[in-house]
Amino acid sequence: MKKVIASLFIALMVTPTWSQTLVKVDYNTGAGTTVQQVEAVFRPAKGAANGQALLILHHGGGYSDNTTQQYAELYSSKGFATLELIMFRTRTPSTVIDPIAIHGQVMGGLQYLSQVPGVDRKKVSAMGMSMGAFLTINATSSWFYEKYGAGDLRFDKLIALYPVCWFMSEAMKGQTQDILIFKGLPNTFLQQSVEIPLLILAAGKDSYDTMDANACPAFAKSIVNPRQAAMTKIVVYPNATHGWDHGKDYSFPLRGQCTGRTSCTNRIVSSPETVEQGKQAVLSFLTGQ
Repeated sequence: MKKVIASLFIALMVTPTWSQTLVKVDYNTGAGTTVQQVEAVFRPAKGAANGQALLILHHGGGYSDNTTQQYAELYSSKGFATLELIMFRTRTPSTVIDPIAIHGQVMGGLQYLSQVPGVDRKKVSAMGMSMGAFLTINATSSWFYEKYGAGDLRFDKLIALYPVCWFMSEAMKGQTQDILIFKGLPNTFLQQSVEIPLLILAAGKDSYDTMDANACPAFAKSIVNPRQAAMTKIVVYPNATHGWDHGKDYSFPLRGQCTGRTSCTNRIVSSPETVEQGKQAVLSFLTGQ
């Protein structure tokens, strides 16, 4: 542990504050299991650091879609140290993704940022898009911290951009069967929370949720722990689609992933206006303004 902190400190001393660094992050697939590594891009805070850090989690299109960079650049310029996990580089089928491994990588990211010189270990937050949004919402669960041996370490705040909220409602009911992103997780994992402030930015025209603008508000109402429910804020952008920050319009078929395990076509429409609104909503949430 001391060696990791020392090497990170040296890297920060010799690296210009505006730069980014490809790093290796230790993680495991459960307390006591073999330590593995995942790549990530680290950016120190620019200018006046605020003592906070932000873990940024990409969507199912992979890190190479370059969606996370815009957030890392913005929030590092606002005084946050940032870490973009590279869970996989290109679009990867849900049948291949290992949920236990990627949850472990998220824990690894939390532990990494908590050791960065100048960062308050109690002020590490996380934001994620789509698949990454599942991971941030799941990080409200006590299962997540117990599974990966976090001790007293917790995220400070969590942000989910365009999560598939019917998935999350099913998880809250303990009905995770056939939803691949929850494979290997206990059916009731989401029902026990550790009470962390959660911001959900939802798309009112999300194909996964059959364009039901009430899908995410309905999920919030279903949260079992009343204190977690009270700490959960929902913002719905009524005209936005899933993936509004991808920078392009495109579509692809979804099999069994739409409301009620039905199939549909995911239509993504780029919305620079929603991107900017979302960025400001996240910044206000993180800074308490």
